[in-house]
Amino acid sequence: MKICIACQKNIEGMKAVRVKEDRIIKTIRSIKTLLRIAQMNELYVCESDLPEHKNRRRSFEKSILFASVLAGLLVVVVLVALILSGRFDVWAIISAFIIGTFVLALPLFKYTPSVEETLTRAAPKIAVPPPHLITPAMKKEATILPKKKAKKKSTRKR
Repeated sequence: MKICIACQKNIEGMKAVRVKEDRIIKTIRSIKTLLRIAQMNELYVCESDLPEHKNRRRSFEKSILFASVLAGLLVVVVLVALILSGRFDVWAIISAFIIGTFVLALPLFKYTPSVEETLTRAAPKIAVPPPHLITPAMKKEATILPKKKAKKKSTRKR
């Protein structure tokens, strides 16, 4: 099923932009699969929600950038303080990296996935009846395929 991640509606037949499958989405899908709650929807952003989604993505990218700079500064300050104090404490170094990782993980709570750049029209799904409702006439009709037209050969000399 093709779902818009912004408005949570089915987007069959609407113009939409596909969401890129990145590490975070793959991780979420694998966790949901392990818990047996995965729906395996195809994720899109519909045309009407696209400007708002792009603003949210820009905000997320800015917060990730700010968090990475802050985490780096925290780790450097703690390491410089250890060097200047003249003590070597393994737990202080480990705690500096744990705090840096925690600061980097905070912006993930407002994660907004990136999207592909081109608008596509999601094709409407063709309804197929369940197997127990298919009649012999329907089977016969499905097996008859139209003949392919032969391509004309070019008479142009090269």
